[in-house]
Amino acid sequence: MDPRVPHGVPNHVQGEANWGRVHLDRRASPRAEYRRTAPGLLECDRFRCAVRDLGVGGLRVEPAPPGRVWVVSQPLAGELVLRASGRIAIAGSVYRIDRAGLAILPRDGRWPSEAAIAAERALLSQGQRERRRTPRLPLPAASNVRTPLRDVSASGLRYALAPGEPAPAVGSRLAGTLRIDAETSIPVEGRVVRHLGREIAVALDPPGLDPELLAFLRRRFFPEPGSESRSGA
Repeated sequence: MDPRVPHGVPNHVQGEANWGRVHLDRRASPRAEYRRTAPGLLECDRFRCAVRDLGVGGLRVEPAPPGRVWVVSQPLAGELVLRASGRIAIAGSVYRIDRAGLAILPRDGRWPSEAAIAAERALLSQGQRERRRTPRLPLPAASNVRTPLRDVSASGLRYALAPGEPAPAVGSRLAGTLRIDAETSIPVEGRVVRHLGREIAVALDPPGLDPELLAFLRRRFFPEPGSESRSGA
């Protein structure tokens, strides 16, 4: 009998009881959360896993990478790629498997330090504040100009996929040009941060879009009253 498990708890419930204690401990510590941004990256056994949150008590992978069978207590070893600290070798074990993904707990002391996690949290929070401060330019759906662009700001944009066009994976990089209309294209370099149906949100690499380009888009899609008559005069 495991003395840590209360007497009378059925064996099949013990894992859930243990998970509850560890889950609370993991949630109680500050975590780096990848919300409305590209997920973190865990490279493990040739698999690239999307990390949704990270703390000293564990991390979440969502979704579980397909192509292998995942089991509770399965040991894992790989490299965690952090925005602030780069690559860090880690070791852990699968503690929980659910429909959303995997919960992985530290093992053998190979885990990012509190300082590394705090630096990651600070960097993510800074990016979220900057995106919130950046005014967005929503393109009118009733515009006479047919364009895949749905909204744009200095730090990101959202565009609609063409019919039959496959959606890029969340976290993948995009580099190229996005054609706004027959005469205009804009450069795009960044990462896919989320899917909104058939619309793709992209966080642009610094420094983002040039202010002159944003001013052009504003004039293009939001002309001031009377500007067309003045230009034709």
